[in-house]
Amino acid sequence: MSGGKQVLAIIKKDILSELRTKEMVIAMLLFIILAMVIFSQAFNAGETSLVKFSGGLLWVAFLFTSLLGLNRSFVHEKDEGCLEGLLMSPVDRPLIYFGKMLGNLLFLLVVEAIAIPIFIVLFRVNISPSVVAPFVTTILLGDIGIAAVGTLLSTISINTKTRDLMLPILFLPISIPLLIAAVSATGGFLSGGELADSYAAMRFMAVYDIIFLLVAYALYDFVIGE
Repeated sequence: MSGGKQVLAIIKKDILSELRTKEMVIAMLLFIILAMVIFSQAFNAGETSLVKFSGGLLWVAFLFTSLLGLNRSFVHEKDEGCLEGLLMSPVDRPLIYFGKMLGNLLFLLVVEAIAIPIFIVLFRVNISPSVVAPFVTTILLGDIGIAAVGTLLSTISINTKTRDLMLPILFLPISIPLLIAAVSATGGFLSGGELADSYAAMRFMAVYDIIFLLVAYALYDFVIGE
């Protein structure tokens, strides 16, 4: 079986597992909708323009929602002995990483596809048609970075006694540069102001994603074996 088919097999396994339980996606969706409702009420979104702050509020919701999914990405494999089966299977360990990472990315995108229209309605955000494509690209770049870093750190934390606590401790400091760039880019597109800074932030996000994907590829054989 080729490497691409092995990665697809891992993604398919995760999708089928989630379709049976639906616990991860539902938990993520409920959390992000609740966060947006609370934010909109706390800042009186109906009375005050929040365009300046909307990028930050959106990515705070995305970041903490992603932690729910990342925390669960290896739990079933570890608790049910599937992780040992993956390690004994004739699959290169970096391919396990890419399969899990793409699965986490897919779940995050599904949740965000539902949450973003709700965000637009609650915060009364008007997105210019000319920035829809870069706005979506920014979301995708941010999600790739979150999934890339989160999947690597989730693999590390799953082997610790305090795995539910360890992932946020490791993940949040490393994700700060990505979050700052994502907020800057998203805020620029939503406010309709000068876009030079937004495109510069997008370039930083792309470099961030590439670096951590390469780091994960180089280290995953060691990380998952520990």
